[in-house]
Amino acid sequence: MKTSEGLPLVKFMMLLSSMAPLFLLVGIRGMNDVVDDKHLWIAVILLLIIPFFIVKLRIHFAVKSNDVFVLDVSETKNNKEYLFTYLFTVLLPLYSVTISDNREFGAIIFAICLVIFVLWNMNLHFVNILFAIQGYRVFTIESFDSAILLTTRSAIPKNINELKVHRLSNTVFIELKKHNYAN
Repeated sequence: MKTSEGLPLVKFMMLLSSMAPLFLLVGIRGMNDVVDDKHLWIAVILLLIIPFFIVKLRIHFAVKSNDVFVLDVSETKNNKEYLFTYLFTVLLPLYSVTISDNREFGAIIFAICLVIFVLWNMNLHFVNILFAIQGYRVFTIESFDSAILLTTRSAIPKNINELKVHRLSNTVFIELKKHNYAN
């Protein structure tokens, strides 16, 4: 039996916030005669701020409700390659796309939806450049029925087997440096 993700809105917001560099790239490149720059930048800013705010809000509620779990971190894998995979498979191919008519606009929307679908189904929705800038790294913890993602600012010491963390969803957890997990 596979672990249910739970909190699908939060998962979708994590996924959208991981697409922030792509949205910025589209905003910088522009859409010529398809969407004027003012409306494009309003959409880009909303696509950057709203998902990031909702993820931060989920973190706030996880702390407030003491949504803390103890994870077995004896076998973790650093997911540095996910960031490179993301950059080279998502951003670079779409960088060369010029959006000058409605047909190209439809194609880029389809490509973005396809990327979102793939990332959603592969559970790669927390490759987030905004958290990476803050120093967070993503680790995979193999569970008996699924992979769990842990994001933390610190390296996971080899001599510990358990770590207290906050739950963002059923498969995504975050360790907050400022939080005292001793309680």
